[in-house]
Amino acid sequence: MGAHERRSGARVLPPPPPEPEVARRPGTPMPQRERITYLVRLSERFVPITGLLTAFTSVGGYPVLNVIPHRISGRAATIGCCYRDGQWWFYNVRTDAPICPANELDAAAHHITTAMRRAAR
Repeated sequence: MGAHERRSGARVLPPPPPEPEVARRPGTPMPQRERITYLVRLSERFVPITGLLTAFTSVGGYPVLNVIPHRISGRAATIGCCYRDGQWWFYNVRTDAPICPANELDAAAHHITTAMRRAAR
């Protein structure tokens, strides 16, 4: 008996969701753990930068990285990671503008930091 089935004296859990139709089609599966790995590695680039904080959340069911300048309200950047043109890319979630390929972590951190400093002026 599965955990979703009724048992006497136990709580009732809903059945698992059905397998999506797209999952049954042939194709190349895209490993989603890479998205998380790239975002975590990007957040590590902001650790030595004074005045910037990072936090993870999700937008539309996808994990994103918030880069937040300390004591400057309204200037946070929300960074996502998506698969485009055969590779993973960082992008600005609010504007959907691409930043750079996700394997260019230093360039992405520099781009985000520079854009935040420009916006703070």
